[in-house]
Amino acid sequence: MKRWFLAIAAVAAASSARAAPSCKNLSVTALVFGNYDVYNATPTDSAGTISYSCPPPTTPTVTIDAGQAFANGRRRMTLTGGTDWLSYDIFVDAARNTVWSSTPVSVPAGNIVSVPYYARAFALQDVSVGSYSDTLVVTFNF
Repeated sequence: MKRWFLAIAAVAAASSARAAPSCKNLSVTALVFGNYDVYNATPTDSAGTISYSCPPPTTPTVTIDAGQAFANGRRRMTLTGGTDWLSYDIFVDAARNTVWSSTPVSVPAGNIVSVPYYARAFALQDVSVGSYSDTLVVTFNF
């Protein structure tokens, strides 16, 4: 009688087991704005991708932090070896209307998925010549 009970419990556990949802192969392409012209009234745009594998039924969301020099409601890149900042932002949409921030953005589940993100360095900023950079933390929640 005791052996029979253990066998039933083992069968029940095996039939109801399932793998925990997981995401893997997460990567983000770095932004490259190229040359910035302080006299150009048109903003300088760039784009990148966030790639991952999150098979269904996973429902992933992504947040992007404010960066290292956030101020006045905008992300800022810092001049290497200097004190100037170049304001920019990251967007969910190609029209660059919705800022991608610490509010989670739903992304599709699937294997080998890439979602775009869009960036804009705002026009007519009086900044010094040089290289500007920032570091952002992209958080994947699933």
